[in-house]
Amino acid sequence: MIAITILRRSLLFALVACLPTLTPVYAQMPTADLTVDVRNGDQQGKLMLRGTELAFESLTDGKHSKSWKYSEIRSLEKKRKEVRMKPYKGARYDFQFPDNGARDRIYDSVSARILTARSQTKK
Repeated sequence: MIAITILRRSLLFALVACLPTLTPVYAQMPTADLTVDVRNGDQQGKLMLRGTELAFESLTDGKHSKSWKYSEIRSLEKKRKEVRMKPYKGARYDFQFPDNGARDRIYDSVSARILTARSQTKK
């Protein structure tokens, strides 16, 4: 019985020591504070709010995926079922949402983060 307990502890310590090397790659990717299903034109994807950036990950074509720091966003407008985002550089994005609740959550969160980013760059 004592030998089995010692063996279990040894295996447990060996497993814990190996965990950092067993961490999958996707677990090391930046996490999003908020993720919503959206469309942008003919692209279907995910709009993700992260700590310092807004990201659109296209599920239709990865070439259309893009991210912007909140300080790089020139304007944000709430429309009927979409949010229009215009960066200082590049084309505008019109994100269509499945419902107004998702649109409102994204608009409120992104606009607050834009204001915070702008106030930090003025200091």
